[in-house]
Amino acid sequence: MMMARHFVFLLLLFLAAPLSAQQALQLTILHYNDFHSQNVPTTMRVKNDDGEQVRKPGGGAAVIKHMVEKFRAGEEHVVLLHAGDDFQGTPISSITKGASQFEILELMQPDVMTLGNHEFDYGAENIRRLLPTVTFPIVSANLWDKDAGAPFVPRYRILRRGPLKIGVIGLAPPDLASLSLRENVSGLDVLDPVMTTRHTMAELETNFGVNFIVVLSHMGIEVDTVLAAQVDGIDVIVGGHSHTALWREKIVNGTVIVQAGSKGKWLGALQLEVDVDAGTILQSTGELIPMLSEELPADPVMAAKVAELEAVVEEGFGEVIGTLETDWERRSHGESNIGNWQTDVMRDFTGADVAFQNSGGIRKNLEAGPITLRDMWEISPFGNHFVIFNVTGEQLLGMIRYQAVVTGEFCQVSGIRYSFNYDAEDSDALKVEVGGAPVQLDKTYTITTNNYMGGHLYDIFGLPEADVAVEPAYPVHVDRDVFIEYIRKQKNISSTLEDRITLKGKRP
Repeated sequence: MMMARHFVFLLLLFLAAPLSAQQALQLTILHYNDFHSQNVPTTMRVKNDDGEQVRKPGGGAAVIKHMVEKFRAGEEHVVLLHAGDDFQGTPISSITKGASQFEILELMQPDVMTLGNHEFDYGAENIRRLLPTVTFPIVSANLWDKDAGAPFVPRYRILRRGPLKIGVIGLAPPDLASLSLRENVSGLDVLDPVMTTRHTMAELETNFGVNFIVVLSHMGIEVDTVLAAQVDGIDVIVGGHSHTALWREKIVNGTVIVQAGSKGKWLGALQLEVDVDAGTILQSTGELIPMLSEELPADPVMAAKVAELEAVVEEGFGEVIGTLETDWERRSHGESNIGNWQTDVMRDFTGADVAFQNSGGIRKNLEAGPITLRDMWEISPFGNHFVIFNVTGEQLLGMIRYQAVVTGEFCQVSGIRYSFNYDAEDSDALKVEVGGAPVQLDKTYTITTNNYMGGHLYDIFGLPEADVAVEPAYPVHVDRDVFIEYIRKQKNISSTLEDRITLKGKRP
């Protein structure tokens, strides 16, 4: 009797062992975001053997494609996700209005992609025209097409990896209207991401039995963190928009959050062990793999496509138009020397008292040396034009205070010098001069900026748009073309920091 019970126990152990092994699935999620049409390698900073930061060529579509295919060939369960903003950043995207990037993506074949704000830089109708040219799914659950009365693109995609059903939900940035020219997204509403995610997760579970949820987000790391905290049951958030390089996964409320920087410098690789029945993560390991183009092979098919597209650009964009004597370096919050140069050009061209340039509109640093047409297309890819409006001194002080305290779109300046002390009393915190003289409250000042900012004066400056009349600056030229002509005239450019903006104390 004892031997019989022992035999039954061993038999149960034998039968249970393969069942347990089947329940734990090894899943690899590869991901990248904010590629910004960087089809050819760019420069990235890495540590050498001595621990010093050095610059090396990195990224490029052909190297990423090679690494993706290496994972696909070597591992059983692999998913490739793209978190948006493949458009805008290099000339080929502007020339083709993003069609070049859909050609690249069609070769890359992400399992799912979501739309970023820069996919709308050429208008929503342009996206509609391009969607049929690709075979991979593009999703966004919170983009609502008001004219059609339906989602702009499918809300989600269900992937099968072995016995695991993976629901991938796309999310666009909630502030899409302030990130784009308003006419480009006027027919779209962006739904609340928290409510949208909860509703879509319930639909996936109820209708399709999906119990493993990935949110493919182009909302930025801060919004992703809030989403994870407020919505229970999200397994993974693959993020974009904030260009955050998360070297290790971030875990919030049981949700694993990852993001892979920008411009294809890194390929994110999240290794998961998943309990298939429960739809839970047993173990996670996230890393960013440097795409060092000198050390990694290039996929030959992708390399040929990139060369074909670059031939279109190089036909005229290699022309040297001037010499940069000091590195141009951007700053997202604070004065930058390239911002000083651009705003000086804007003020000289328009004759305005003060010029503002949004830091986010300056898309590239540039090392000292020759300046080419291509460089200028990459620094100023949007094709904006200058606008002019008048404000009182009182309104101008309010704009600067808003810049210092509230805004998320920090501006470079010319013709104005200001300081703000976050630790001082309100009446003493702000000091502003225009043309070397204190601002007079009842005086009228002429302001120039670009048409994107002119359409978002409240978002950027807290200035009610009904209070000012924004007009094109004549003669109307694309801002990039004006910058190019000024470089041709100046020939040798040396840009410095001049304490135009001084921020003191601890920002709240």
